[in-house]
Amino acid sequence: MSLSLIAGTIQRHEQRMQRLQSSINAMDKGLQIAMSVEHSQAFWRSLAMIIGMPSGAAGVLLTGFLFSFWDGAGLWYGVACLGLSSFVIKMASEPIDTQVRPLQERLLELVLKRQGLKEELTRLYAQRESLLKGGVRTPIDVKRSAA
Repeated sequence: MSLSLIAGTIQRHEQRMQRLQSSINAMDKGLQIAMSVEHSQAFWRSLAMIIGMPSGAAGVLLTGFLFSFWDGAGLWYGVACLGLSSFVIKMASEPIDTQVRPLQERLLELVLKRQGLKEELTRLYAQRESLLKGGVRTPIDVKRSAA
């Protein structure tokens, strides 16, 4: 390979490396957003289990059986408990598919491509350095060394 051909190949590989790096950065940002959405979903699910389920049970108990206690206020307490329970459970029952697994796989694929490109660039740099140290060989020099 001639020196100009190697230089052009190195330049194309460096541009490709920059595009890969920007893709990796975008994929990483998307993965972070997806993970934060999953964490918020886990928070709402745990809140539904801790607050929503017991308050729903208390609401059913107060409105169904104990509505006549506290001078009829049991009915209002029961409805308030049911309202709180339905709000919290509704927030937990609307899951968002965040596609974390495919994002992780794509990010891994891009990182592996970047690693392969780095190895190729290292090989090309070494080849360029050997050409610079040894000088450019003419076809006559190649013929003499072969003989």
